[in-house]
Amino acid sequence: RRYFFLGETVLLELPAAANFVVSVFVIVEVADDGNEGLIYGLLITAGNLGGPVGRALGNQVFALFSPSLSDADNYIADSDSFRVTVAWSYVLSYGFMLLTLATLYLLPAQKAEARRRKDEWPRRRWYAVAAVAGLAVALCYALAADLMAVNERTMCMRFAGGPGCGLVPEPEDADPSISATQPAIDDGAAMSDNSTVAAPHHLGSTAVLSSGPA
Repeated sequence: RRYFFLGETVLLELPAAANFVVSVFVIVEVADDGNEGLIYGLLITAGNLGGPVGRALGNQVFALFSPSLSDADNYIADSDSFRVTVAWSYVLSYGFMLLTLATLYLLPAQKAEARRRKDEWPRRRWYAVAAVAGLAVALCYALAADLMAVNERTMCMRFAGGPGCGLVPEPEDADPSISATQPAIDDGAAMSDNSTVAAPHHLGSTAVLSSGPA
């Protein structure tokens, strides 16, 4: 099973490299003289936003799975039900990857097709506005979701992929059961002559304060 996880990254890099080469070829044919940098930056930004947006969506979707995929104890227990949950998470991940292949028909078949679209397709100002606005919204969404997922105060929110802050108990400064079981101490008896009082913790666990004569 370890080879399955080790080989996944290598297998993903091959189609990613091919996708990058194809996108560069499209940029060369679509860009006009003088705006090559603008077109390149726009398309590369759209491609690079896929990773952060995908991780943000994945955190929210996988948070719905039960048993929880974020609980390390489930991986240690390695129960049959948790194995099924992990398997379905992989099915969902690879399913979405294969679903993106449906957008291949949007790419021009050859160089001549790219030039024909560039010359014949209509040009509208709101195309550019919609593209930039979509990228801005995706960037803000990815930043908000990723930052909330690493912040201790907000990682419990469902938007960040948590179970919900109302379902997670807030940490307490002290255990009330400990103070309830300890007997009450009489201040007068505790500070009487020849009595020994424990020192504060910052002075060390072995230090004592003696109120009586040495």
